[in-house]
Amino acid sequence: MATPTSDRGSSSTPTTFDSIPFTAGIPMASAVSDAGAGAAGPGLGWRDPPKGLELSQVHYLVRHGERTPVRSRLTHIFPEKWNLCRAGREFDACVLELTPTADNSIPPFQVGQVDSRKSATMYSSIMRMRRSVETESSISGRGQKDEEGECLLGELTDLGRLSTLRFGRELRSLYVDRLGFLPQLLTSKDHDALYFRSTNMGRTIESLEQVIRGLHSTAVQPNTQGQFIPKVLVRNGTDENLLPNTYGCSRLQALDKAFAEAAARLHNPELEQFDSQLEAVTGTKPRVDGRPRLNGIVDTVKAAQAHGFPMPAALADTRMLRKFEDAVVAEWFSGYNDVDPEKRTEFRRLAMGRFVNDLANRMSSRAEKGQQDPLKFAVYATHDTALAGLLNTLDVFDGRWPTFTSSMGVELFRDTSAPTSSSIFSRAARLVGFKSAHPQQQHYVRVRYGDRDMKLPACAAQGKHFDGRPELCTLEAFMGIAKSLQHPKGWTWEQQCAVGQGPRSSK
Repeated sequence: MATPTSDRGSSSTPTTFDSIPFTAGIPMASAVSDAGAGAAGPGLGWRDPPKGLELSQVHYLVRHGERTPVRSRLTHIFPEKWNLCRAGREFDACVLELTPTADNSIPPFQVGQVDSRKSATMYSSIMRMRRSVETESSISGRGQKDEEGECLLGELTDLGRLSTLRFGRELRSLYVDRLGFLPQLLTSKDHDALYFRSTNMGRTIESLEQVIRGLHSTAVQPNTQGQFIPKVLVRNGTDENLLPNTYGCSRLQALDKAFAEAAARLHNPELEQFDSQLEAVTGTKPRVDGRPRLNGIVDTVKAAQAHGFPMPAALADTRMLRKFEDAVVAEWFSGYNDVDPEKRTEFRRLAMGRFVNDLANRMSSRAEKGQQDPLKFAVYATHDTALAGLLNTLDVFDGRWPTFTSSMGVELFRDTSAPTSSSIFSRAARLVGFKSAHPQQQHYVRVRYGDRDMKLPACAAQGKHFDGRPELCTLEAFMGIAKSLQHPKGWTWEQQCAVGQGPRSSK
């Protein structure tokens, strides 16, 4: 296993995994100015709403926890193998089992559909498994002995599991223990009240599982009648809207590529001032479109920092790292704020428009139907590009890369003190095509990023927020944002994504 040193060529004592503090870099433990963008501390920065406002629905987006780098880079500085993934190596796998027979015979193979729930010859079972990482060197150089806890590239580490577990505990502490918004003990009757969704990646699914473990009380015993069994929803890649989906949208991919190339032209000249400093320790010059790309270097450094690795002096220069971050932020997110309003709107619409409209529809349904719409609490496990994308779309991005386990909350409040008004809600509902059947009280939406309330520019005007509390957007104003992200001709996302697309292969 490679070991990092304090500088390239240094003879200082190498760092081993055993010497790294396990709690290093946990956002939940240090909600201070340097904790990272979007980090939340104890209490999640909750601020009581004005008297008369009652919490009605909550949505939380959370970036996955700390992980290993997505590619193997800078291995002369940091370990090539990260043995930080012990917790997920043993697990219970769901397997299909055969019902024992008197003669231990195997039933004939069944062609067509198989339903183990109705079969007399098979049933679903649980089998304990252990998983390890295999490499070429583990076969040719060391036999087939694996290293305990070795991580795959981009894998959620034990630290990432802990920080997302702690985030789930904070959700429970606030919304269950303090506010009583969710019950102390979830049962099967609460299934429709909670919504859990993740992108189809191991690190987000595992992060969501840890969040649920922190949110869901362990008081209920397994196999107890009426127990709450969380359902995690995952979409196919082509349908995903929890992040800017360049995989499923060729038009967005083309726009994204063009903005990345523009960022390279803009920032590469300014990055030249750090050539000698970075080249001395990494052997490469910092370039947005370099080899490795600058975002890859930044990704590796941030992952190493989060896990407590010592930084070579050349990589600990905060001014240099901030310039690198600015360049990478421009590479990934400049499309949301392009000077051309048409391109800016198109990029926002394709990248995050569908998800914003999903949020608006869920909140409008709750506002219109009240308790008849059972959804109260939703958690979405996603990525840095989703949080930054949503913040940019709402015009509240601070230019800093979202840290591991950063979070964004969207809360719906009902004004119980104001008289009912059919006109306010019906105007808001019409903005996103929702039909209101009953008069409704005024509703407000609050967006929180980490510990901070976000004051949305779209809600800044008088009458578009709660008087004296600009962070509390009227639902009508928020739904206006969703409306602005719909195609003016009513095109579907798929139709928009096909713009400029050449002939497709028949394969």
